[in-house]
Amino acid sequence: MPACPNCGTAIASPARVFSVIVEPTEGEKGLTERKVGMYSCSSCGLKFPTVISRQHYLVVGEEQLKQIQNDVKSLKKENENLQKRLTSLSAEHDSLQNLLEKTRKEAEVNQLQTKLHELEQQVDYLRKEKGQLEQKVAKLL
Repeated sequence: MPACPNCGTAIASPARVFSVIVEPTEGEKGLTERKVGMYSCSSCGLKFPTVISRQHYLVVGEEQLKQIQNDVKSLKKENENLQKRLTSLSAEHDSLQNLLEKTRKEAEVNQLQTKLHELEQQVDYLRKEKGQLEQKVAKLL
């Protein structure tokens, strides 16, 4: 919110707004559009202008503009292709993660089955040993 340069009172809205196109100075490129607001101070009655906004425009040749538009179109198309590829890669990644998890679980099950088989063999051996020891004890008694 601009303030009156004379008395410093803040002014909410301009009485009038207009656009001014400023030509470039030496070394600059393009044009600058400035929106200027004319304000009127309610305290002291001073009227003063203030720049509300600025927009910079570059002037390019027709061929260059067409080339830029074609580049934008090709970049949009490339972006769409990359988005599709990203989506498919993401789906493939999820599929591979699921397969990896399934493979890990299967490997763990196989290890546990191997341990179970070894333990069953140990139990069978120990039962045989127990039976033999019980027979020896029975003979001794």
